[in-house]
Amino acid sequence: MLLNTKLPHKLNENRLEITFCGKGKCKCPSINMDLNRDKIIIGGEEEGYTEFTKEEFELLCDEIKSGTFDKYMK
Repeated sequence: MLLNTKLPHKLNENRLEITFCGKGKCKCPSINMDLNRDKIIIGGEEEGYTEFTKEEFELLCDEIKSGTFDKYMK
């Protein structure tokens, strides 16, 4: 379930795309995930792309959830 439904996003049975801003018309980072693809893509054409395997992305998410980066976010 999408936490912030005001973010520009596309969602269907196999795919999720979210742009992390409120406008959707800028160079804000986006994430593109697909059940049929082994890579998760973050970024965009103008700002460049970063690709994670699903295992790498899961490790990143686990670290975020555990609070590893909290002190750097404030």
